[in-house]
Amino acid sequence: MTILKPKAPAVPVPLLEAMERDLSRGTAALPILPKGAREALRLAKKADVDMNDVVEVIEGDPALTARLLAIANSAIYNRGFAMTSVRRAVVRLGLQATRDILFQAVYAAVLYDVPGFKARVEATFVHGVVTSRVARRVAQIVGVDHDAAFLTGLLHDVGKGRLYKIANKLGRVDSEDVEVHEAVDQLHARSSAELCRAWRLAPEIIEACAWHHEPKSSRLAQVVAAADVMSRRVEMTPRATDEDVDAVLALLKIEPDFRDALLTYAADATVYAGEPASVPTSGMPPSEEGG
Repeated sequence: MTILKPKAPAVPVPLLEAMERDLSRGTAALPILPKGAREALRLAKKADVDMNDVVEVIEGDPALTARLLAIANSAIYNRGFAMTSVRRAVVRLGLQATRDILFQAVYAAVLYDVPGFKARVEATFVHGVVTSRVARRVAQIVGVDHDAAFLTGLLHDVGKGRLYKIANKLGRVDSEDVEVHEAVDQLHARSSAELCRAWRLAPEIIEACAWHHEPKSSRLAQVVAAADVMSRRVEMTPRATDEDVDAVLALLKIEPDFRDALLTYAADATVYAGEPASVPTSGMPPSEEGG
């Protein structure tokens, strides 16, 4: 007679290993973009986008319409009267700023429902908006494609939401779970790059997202690393220091004289994103080109 032995209790897999295993499947927690966001992404990727096409897509999606009009009527762009027409809003903002808003709408469309970590995911989005604007300005200074810099800055941390979703799947829902946050910090660059690949963005953007914390070879990644640090320096819970800022500026060979102006610009960008800054803003619109 065969005696069945009781199974030994399963040894818990460390969280980082479990999350990395799920991530390695490639499709784990990949978001499905709604139709409006897919169309917005398609148009925003076109350098020669037609205004009529943009208006048609925005008017066909209530969420896109609401976001565009909210920004057009914000303190930065308001000209003394409320804007209610999508077409007039696009004219007021300009095509570049409108394309930027479309990219933001795509990001907003994949903000995950993550029990316990909703505030973290939303803060990641706001940080991406700030970083994108700073990245564009830094790119203009050093001669890097500023549209690619904007998009990479916006999406450099987009993979964090996906990772919090994976953590939820593994039963972790405590907002103070340090182990989860540490795992997300370690894996988010890879996760962000995979999302950009799934959305068929340019290879240099995918690479820069993957290496923005180790930007040794990619000039675009260096620009985004600098924007990320300067954004974290001016946000209300800064994790970056003046020394961190000086280090990334030195990496790009940007003169120290630019430092204070760039930090003020970053603070202006927090106003655009709807968040307070920890340093005074200039009170000026955060972009010379209307975006």
